[in-house]
Amino acid sequence: HPIHAYRAAVAAAARAAGATPTDAVPITLIVDLVFARPKSHYRKSGLKPDAPKLPRPDCSNVLKGLEDSLNGVAWVDDTQVGKVIVEKSFGTEGRTTIRIS
Repeated sequence: HPIHAYRAAVAAAARAAGATPTDAVPITLIVDLVFARPKSHYRKSGLKPDAPKLPRPDCSNVLKGLEDSLNGVAWVDDTQVGKVIVEKSFGTEGRTTIRIS
């Protein structure tokens, strides 16, 4: 299933960035989701007037996947997360930036 590959990739990236499980409480999670804007949103003169202002999927759906992926990697369990700030936007290239404190 694609979610398993996604979770494994998130966990691997977190480990590569030096994440280790903590039992600290509360944890603050800050997530910046940038999605590449599809070419279909443009016409020759630029961005279409009716192009979506925000990308899909829902922030909450992405957040749940990220939190589950980081169980045992950045924290013991995602119940430790007490504050979450999520921002999503379009950009030239897709990326996800996660800060944990």
